[in-house]
Amino acid sequence: MKTIALVCLVMCLTFGMASSHYYYGHHDHGYHGYRHRVAFTAVTSSSTTYSSGTTIPFTTVKSNYGHAYNSGNYRFTAPSNGVYVFSWSIATHTSYYGHTKLMKNGSTYHQSHCSSGYQQCGATVTIILNKHDQVWLASDSSSLYVYATYSSFSGWKLK
Repeated sequence: MKTIALVCLVMCLTFGMASSHYYYGHHDHGYHGYRHRVAFTAVTSSSTTYSSGTTIPFTTVKSNYGHAYNSGNYRFTAPSNGVYVFSWSIATHTSYYGHTKLMKNGSTYHQSHCSSGYQQCGATVTIILNKHDQVWLASDSSSLYVYATYSSFSGWKLK
């Protein structure tokens, strides 16, 4: 009887630790169930100007749970239908305006306008997306100057 109890205890501890490790271990950096989450943050890697309509290249990916952000074309592609949140912040130069627009499948969804001067400006919006819809950030001024590493683009799916 003691042997059966000991085997049961060892099995329970082994499987319990294995499942705990799966959810809380190094696989997900401590974020429970991250494999089913969608979230990203990316920043610009160089300071430069962009003409109107140019996609802003957020090339340095800080996080990309769900792998929905593409650092090659700088677009987020919705992996499933749902409500998403996007937030961006652009650091501008004193001689430039900081006009940006959030694009959804090629159409302007939301705009952010900042006057000239050293500023940090942006917006946060909620948006309903269907699977495969694409979202990205583009310049909305004739000449937008973006400071590297101080400008970011983030998004996540609400549950």
